[in-house]
Amino acid sequence: MRTISFLFLLTLSFGCKKAMTPEQQAVESARVSFEEKADINTAQTLINTMQDYVTVNGLKDSTSARYLLESARISGTYLPPAQTRIWYRTYLTEYPGRPGQADLMAEYITVSEKMNQPEIAEILYKSFANRFPDDARTAAYTDKIRVKDIPADSLVRQIGLTMFNDSTFRLDEYSAELYVELCQDLVMANPNLPDAPEYLHRAAETARTLRSVDKAINLYDWIIDKYPTSKRAATSLFLKAFTLDNDLHQYEEAGEIYKIFLERYPNDEFTESAQFLLDNLGRSEEELKQMLLENAEKNPE
Repeated sequence: MRTISFLFLLTLSFGCKKAMTPEQQAVESARVSFEEKADINTAQTLINTMQDYVTVNGLKDSTSARYLLESARISGTYLPPAQTRIWYRTYLTEYPGRPGQADLMAEYITVSEKMNQPEIAEILYKSFANRFPDDARTAAYTDKIRVKDIPADSLVRQIGLTMFNDSTFRLDEYSAELYVELCQDLVMANPNLPDAPEYLHRAAETARTLRSVDKAINLYDWIIDKYPTSKRAATSLFLKAFTLDNDLHQYEEAGEIYKIFLERYPNDEFTESAQFLLDNLGRSEEELKQMLLENAEKNPE
């Protein structure tokens, strides 16, 4: 009986290995190297292979969820906190209903404290206390709050007002980047915040102004995926297509998203613009301006 059981397990083991995808094989190979010699290089390689798996299989995959969390925790030991925050924030945003949210938020706060940006810590302390009032850690976080009578969302709005320099009338990059981070943390920690899509929209537009185009697209996706019934969902879908078209020149992908927009929102304020841009995909900005001028001359009304 023992021999049969052993052979069954051996067969099952080899069967599982055969079933592994190339991405999983890359992860397990990198994991072996990391376990043999854990350092910043092997940690980064392991994280990269896990992120490759997530890219191929998507965030709905249960293994992707596990790899995201593992990436966050490994990154927290070996890599800069700014990079670690991305993995934690993605996990907490994508899987808000999974167990252990308070523990993971506490881990995120510990990482964020290393950023030496008191505004970020302040938003997270306030958000944790608001979301988990009965947690044993809430009292300690509350004690660290510097301005106790201002809610987290009001504080984010105040910081948003400081983005433009009154004397130069130019965007202050540090304040703008901080504002984008704070908006993301605010919504991640309070996913049911009534104005969540608005904060994400403002963050996306700020990111575009900073030429952080990939971040802007991620923020548009956040609105589209998590707040599909909000008034900002249609705007975000259009702006995602426009950003891919105008900023990244990824015309094929932009065209597909314009089509999705037109199917979902046939009567939106951006519908006419989306159709025009789809019909003229790949044309330069100067060509589009010339076409619009010619159309205006032909149809002066």
